[in-house]
Amino acid sequence: MILERSTKLRLLTVFLFYFTQGVPIGLFFYAIPAWLASNGASTTAIAGVVSASILPWTMKFFLGFVMDRYTYLPMGRRRIWIIGAQSTIVTSLLLAAILSPGSDEIWMLSLLGFLVNSGTAFQDVSIDSLAVDIMPEDEREKATGIMFGGQVLGISSTTFVAGQLIARHGTVAGYLAAAVVVGCVLFFGVCIREREGERRFPWSQGEAHPRNVTLQIEAWKPLLVNSAKAMVAPLSLMALIVFLLRTMPSGVAEAYHPGLATNIGGWSQTGYTDMISAAQFAVGIFALTVGGWLVSKIGTQRSALGMCILICLFAIGFGLARPYWSNGPLLTIYFWQIEFFGTMAAVAFIPIAMRLCDPRVAATQFTLFMAASNVGRPMGNSIAAATDEAGSPQVMYFVIGGVFALLALIMRFARFPSSAPEIEEKIEEAQPVQPEKPAPPIN
Repeated sequence: MILERSTKLRLLTVFLFYFTQGVPIGLFFYAIPAWLASNGASTTAIAGVVSASILPWTMKFFLGFVMDRYTYLPMGRRRIWIIGAQSTIVTSLLLAAILSPGSDEIWMLSLLGFLVNSGTAFQDVSIDSLAVDIMPEDEREKATGIMFGGQVLGISSTTFVAGQLIARHGTVAGYLAAAVVVGCVLFFGVCIREREGERRFPWSQGEAHPRNVTLQIEAWKPLLVNSAKAMVAPLSLMALIVFLLRTMPSGVAEAYHPGLATNIGGWSQTGYTDMISAAQFAVGIFALTVGGWLVSKIGTQRSALGMCILICLFAIGFGLARPYWSNGPLLTIYFWQIEFFGTMAAVAFIPIAMRLCDPRVAATQFTLFMAASNVGRPMGNSIAAATDEAGSPQVMYFVIGGVFALLALIMRFARFPSSAPEIEEKIEEAQPVQPEKPAPPIN
């Protein structure tokens, strides 16, 4: 059960913890809001619960700094944080089951959503950092597909199972079922170790791995300096632009597509949500089984370039096809391609970000890239609202096309590394320079 030794164990670890991330998301972003709506809660009340659940995810930037600065090296660089995060999720879900707030206790539901997702956000940053630390180069594309596939499957299955349990047996059943699933993965996290010779528990025998001791930064100033140096490098800045803009189509879809489907396309609300759920599930399965392997065969940067070109062409084409937006098959094709190309673009982009990360500040640097992705969604929301209010909704798709044309140029001409820097190089950089010894006296 040592991650350094086994490829299968590393990939299984990534899948299980990303599946676990989908459990609180499915519960507090979909199942609980649906339960609130069925019990007559207002849109404002539901939005309050969802907003409180989202809030911890916006603070991931700070979590990376904390994880790079503080850890317990005898148990590995990241594992103590993973166990702590999983324990927080389980404890919060059990607390929710004990308190069992009603649909009118919005403040309590909001607090519980915040607590559960705080643990989930910590877990997300820690498992991402572990992947950067422990995954060799030839596993990263496959691991990225497993990450996204596992999370989507966790969200989909939790939304369905928790929704059924809550409808038939109440919210306590939903909270307890989620706690059991997360608890099983917590037990798995306790059993594994990162590297040879490390402790499984704080009281066990073992010691910190020499590699981790060398890389660990024990003061805030060098952590901030190294993080700044890593992020201001030209390639890192280009990657930051890519991550900043890559989720704009999702922001447009969340804000505009429900109304587009129901008001223009003539779909029912359940028809739209069922179609989106099916698309997400299918894309999750594809990413989990084929996506990472396909990206590794084609090449990460070449795959990212292809996805950017396709998203650009589909967006511009859909904007030009405004007179036909009431056509059901056209809407279905466009909605499906957003889910598919968006996910596959992320599968291609993530390994590039991993290769740019300095192992000494991996949690901080990788989290900066991931946090930038969260900015694209509200940008897409704003563009959708502004263009629709102006009576020119097709413009939002032309904007998306222009943005991804820019990203395609970056992917075409930037020379992102094809492999991560050798860890020995970073270890040598971290070693203090020894003064030269004086020459021995000559007799």
